[in-house]
Amino acid sequence: MMSDVRKKVAYLKGLVDGMDLNPENKETRLLKEIVEVLEQMAEAIHDLHEDYEELEEYLESIDEDLYDLEDEVYAGDEDEYEEDEDEDEEDEEDEEDEGDYIEVECPKCHEIVCFDADVLDDEDVVEVTCPNCETVVFVNDEDEKASAIEEEPPDPKDTDDI
Repeated sequence: MMSDVRKKVAYLKGLVDGMDLNPENKETRLLKEIVEVLEQMAEAIHDLHEDYEELEEYLESIDEDLYDLEDEVYAGDEDEYEEDEDEDEEDEEDEEDEGDYIEVECPKCHEIVCFDADVLDDEDVVEVTCPNCETVVFVNDEDEKASAIEEEPPDPKDTDDI
């Protein structure tokens, strides 16, 4: 296709040169300039096409090199790949377990205290204290909850919000 454009422009140039046109005529000068611009455009398109072909070859070479590199990097022992998959599954399970927690607002400083939900199932008495003011915010035993709440007198500072 590129050579066709160049051939057609060369043919047009030959036609213009072969015609007995008056060189002083404005139309003759215009026609010769148009043919010259077409010739320059055809040459520029030809050069771009050659550059495109070179880039395409270079890209194919890079693609082949990348494919070879991937084979070298990922062609390790298949057992290692399976172990990595097992570890990924375990990590996902751990992340799911991390989501089981309870949030409680401290009655004294109004800080949100988070703790593991497994505390609810614990047979031993477990008290959860606020890390900010060390007030007991949760007790997993019903008897202890009532006494902990009774022992904590309201803080007069808490009534400032009212």
